[in-house]
Amino acid sequence: MSYSRLNREAYRLRTASGVQATPVVTVQKKELRNSKSRGCMIGRKATMCLLAVTATCIAAASVAPQTRTLAVTRVNVVDVVNGRIVPNSTVTIRGQTIAGVTQNGAPPTEARVVDGQGKFLIPGLWDMHTHMEASGASWLQLYVANGVTGIRDMGSDLDLILKMREATSSGHVLGPRIFAAGPILDDAPGDWPFRMRVKTAEDGRAAVQLLKRRGVDLIKVHDHTPREAFFAIAEEARRQNLPLAGHVPAGLTVGEVIDAGQGDIEHLSNLSLWKPCSGGEKYRPESCRPFFEMLARRGIWQTPTIAAWRELATIGTPASAVSADHLAYANRSLRNMWAGNQRMFATPDVVRALRAGADVGAVVTKDMAQAGVGILAGCDTMIAGFCVHDELTAMVRGGMTPLAALQTATLNPARYFGLVQTLGSVAPGKTADLVLLDANPLTDIANVQRIRAVVVAGRLLDRKELDQLLAQAKIAASRQR
Repeated sequence: MSYSRLNREAYRLRTASGVQATPVVTVQKKELRNSKSRGCMIGRKATMCLLAVTATCIAAASVAPQTRTLAVTRVNVVDVVNGRIVPNSTVTIRGQTIAGVTQNGAPPTEARVVDGQGKFLIPGLWDMHTHMEASGASWLQLYVANGVTGIRDMGSDLDLILKMREATSSGHVLGPRIFAAGPILDDAPGDWPFRMRVKTAEDGRAAVQLLKRRGVDLIKVHDHTPREAFFAIAEEARRQNLPLAGHVPAGLTVGEVIDAGQGDIEHLSNLSLWKPCSGGEKYRPESCRPFFEMLARRGIWQTPTIAAWRELATIGTPASAVSADHLAYANRSLRNMWAGNQRMFATPDVVRALRAGADVGAVVTKDMAQAGVGILAGCDTMIAGFCVHDELTAMVRGGMTPLAALQTATLNPARYFGLVQTLGSVAPGKTADLVLLDANPLTDIANVQRIRAVVVAGRLLDRKELDQLLAQAKIAASRQR
């Protein structure tokens, strides 16, 4: 089956993790000013269940402030900027900030000491494509348990995601820091979730203005964003100083969305990013090099979601590579969403084509990175945290170095957000979001799974506490089945 045919069959799925045959959550939006567009309405009962889980999470997993100085001693610090290992380092943390990184140094006398001998310290990981409305609040702690201390939510109910963002940033809830787009702006079919409907340029401008007032961090567009609305959204996003990210809307070209100001393209443009420069279905690296160099020159980020592409048609089935243990963290609503999507399109031919496309996409991602394009690790509603590990492994399988892959989930998100002064590396003055590993991720990227401890906003969580978080997340999922 050709990739173009595949894209048409998988088209509805490759949205904000897909079209749902079974209702999952309710996206309720007030009518836009001077607009007849409304948000989609899906499954009121499931939304109430999700809000109940949020309340449980708030009650059970708040962040106790770190009052005592913390020192990780004799540790190998992984410099994600240049790939060096700085051995026998002492990393001192006061409050939520890294106060010092010294080689062969002694810890402060008043510090709580964590012996890092033989271990490796990296910055906290990021998932740059999530939909917390689909996964639910119990996954906030699942992210942390897997070393993910930051996420970019690319489409969720506005009130829900802003409350989650406030809860984690204030410390009332243990979870990653959240950067949120709010609802996706497009005119997709009425049962597609995570959306605020826009049909006209006037709708688009009003939607961006509303989202700016509410305090979102970026704007997300999608396949069904109308052309006229897209250009108005892009213009208003520039005026409001909001980054624009998402899909390349149908009927527009990559060049048009870049010229309009879109700075990030998701999912390798539905596995078709390389086809125009290749002159057809087969990827031709040399032909695409000038295109990749243009993307790098213009600062256009890519979030390929390779692991999600591989699992799209099989997750939750015996054909999936996702283990039963990991699937135990998925609630019933998410499982129903996966199954409903698969019933619509997941033939054996589509499964093979998606996996083949993901393999090509991994090579394309490597070639773009080598050309200087910024790559971001993102999952799109695969299992929280575990999927970030899988995404980095998929990138390395496609030819990226472990360092380059690790940067997509550490340094590059900080660069994307313009926050390299406070995030993205292990250095004095940076926020203390850290992961202590039992082995070197630069020799084997799979070692990002070998987590000994996590520091989130200065608070240390040892292996026992991380295991408790995993158990709580699994229980929360089981109660929704």
